[in-house]
Amino acid sequence: MIVEHEEIVGVDFSRQGLTGLVGVGARFERCRFDGLRFQDVALGAGMELSQYVECSFDGAVLTGGAGYSRFVGCTFRDTEIRDLTASYLELVDCVFTGRIRSTTFWGIPPGSAERFASDLTFLARQGRVEPPGYRALALRESNEFHGNDFSGADLVDTAFRFGVDLTRQRLPSGPDDLYVPDAEAALHGALSLLADRPADDVHARVERSLRRMLDREVGNGQRQLLFREADYKSPGALKPQDRLMFELLRQATGT
Repeated sequence: MIVEHEEIVGVDFSRQGLTGLVGVGARFERCRFDGLRFQDVALGAGMELSQYVECSFDGAVLTGGAGYSRFVGCTFRDTEIRDLTASYLELVDCVFTGRIRSTTFWGIPPGSAERFASDLTFLARQGRVEPPGYRALALRESNEFHGNDFSGADLVDTAFRFGVDLTRQRLPSGPDDLYVPDAEAALHGALSLLADRPADDVHARVERSLRRMLDREVGNGQRQLLFREADYKSPGALKPQDRLMFELLRQATGT
């Protein structure tokens, strides 16, 4: 289903057998997409914002691209979200259960300037002008991301990066989850604890991992971190360096 520049209110799509959804400058309000198995989506295609307000995707399967899309007050209960490209996705007051797999949520759109320049080149080759409002959309300083409830979701190989404020979300808190409320302090604390241990290959690997997180995560504005131990297990156990890393981080955060 392709929806361009339309506002759709109160429609139940859950019985229509849709396998794809493309929104271009569209607005869906109080619509239901429950149980649908989307093979590919482009939730915010083109160079315009698509919005989903108080919609439900309960029991659905979603994979594909979020594009320029914004979800407010939507539910994703028992939903499977996998391999979703979400550079410009905005989420406000949404509820997630089920599983989110291989997806990164971004506080600041990564590579936005480069993408914007590439899009302008593409438009010029097509003899088209820049769409009104596209510059502000593509070059916005941050994605709005708050009030979301992930506490009942299984986050598999899922990350929050570039300044997603995790203090403004509800997060999983099971025995497999490690929440780090002050990433910079915890990583430096873990490095200090590591310095008191004998230097060996495991020591070196852990130090590289911790310093890499300081550079790539904290250095790019991510002030809190969420780890899931199962993501580091292969095939079913932690490698020595990962076991030590979690031990140090738990000590540094007092958990």
